[in-house]
Amino acid sequence: MKIIVQTAALQEALNLASGIVAVRTPKPVLQCVKLIAANNTLTILATDLEAGCRYTIPQVEVKTEGEALIPVQKFADIVRESAGEEALTISVDGQTCNITGAGSRFKLLSMDPSEFPLVAEFDSEGDFQVAADTLSGLIDKTIFAVARAHSHYAISGVLWEASGKKLKLVATDGHRLALAKASLAKASKADVNAIVPGKFMNLLQRATGTGDETLAVKVTENQILVQAARVVLICSLVQGNFPKYNDVIPKEASRKATVNTEAFLHRIRQAALLTSEESKGVRLAFGAEELTLTGRSPEAGEAEVTMPVKLTGEAMEIAFNPAFLADALKVVGADEVVMELDAGNKPALMKAGDGAGSDFLYVVMPVDLG
Repeated sequence: MKIIVQTAALQEALNLASGIVAVRTPKPVLQCVKLIAANNTLTILATDLEAGCRYTIPQVEVKTEGEALIPVQKFADIVRESAGEEALTISVDGQTCNITGAGSRFKLLSMDPSEFPLVAEFDSEGDFQVAADTLSGLIDKTIFAVARAHSHYAISGVLWEASGKKLKLVATDGHRLALAKASLAKASKADVNAIVPGKFMNLLQRATGTGDETLAVKVTENQILVQAARVVLICSLVQGNFPKYNDVIPKEASRKATVNTEAFLHRIRQAALLTSEESKGVRLAFGAEELTLTGRSPEAGEAEVTMPVKLTGEAMEIAFNPAFLADALKVVGADEVVMELDAGNKPALMKAGDGAGSDFLYVVMPVDLG
């Protein structure tokens, strides 16, 4: 195999592949990327057996078609430090890979490409299509609520539900629940229900970002495949039953409080300054026109801040983990939020307050400060 490839395009591909390749594994082939040079295109494959990618680089001149299996870490390091080069020449002969720039030459040991695991191809139109920036927004509004470590494995992922022209993403860690939905660019052929690992959601965010392209999504019994212009991302689905999230969302509330999003976030951060691990909670006292937030700890002292509020219903007090409130306020995407409350020991429901409330819901459990 011998190719001349644009350095910037190769670096972009290897940055993504490096995020997939297994760091520690008893199988050396899983620390490699597979290169396939054919039809004046370079395809780079990476997998850790759970997630994978097929990245296509058209900015390549294929001198000799072929395949190669190269350790990704050193390969990526070489390409990164060759960023000043417009192009690199890569030639593979047996177990030797030579990488040559204008004033540099590197020799890497390569492996047998036939030993690399299969990486699925996107061989159909997919089940539905979604704009990249739309999916990025949905991920932003849910990924923070995924369980980091929990015995209930299903909540270590994000639930995807597609039906007709709607895509809904839901995440929970047992203490809070985030739900976001948006319209699809192309309606789903059938109802889709899949739990996608949180790690893959972050990878998807990196690979597709907020570009203006449209992504095709295909869900099988065990995998999800997402196709962008240059890359196909593949991941095994989380097995298990996601909690019945509709049962968690409060249906009635005796009080509704409307607050300015930016000001609320600022006051929460201020009140949280004097909380501690032992007293990790901020008390919110809702009055008719004023909200008082209090944070205290025996070791540090006490903080008390106030801000305007529009409250419908009787005054009440409730306490929350301030980080849980801040996480939602940072992504809600509205000037005002509405908190629907019932009692100090019952979950609160947060919605955007600009008429788009149905597109983002956030349920958060209170904490007991004694």
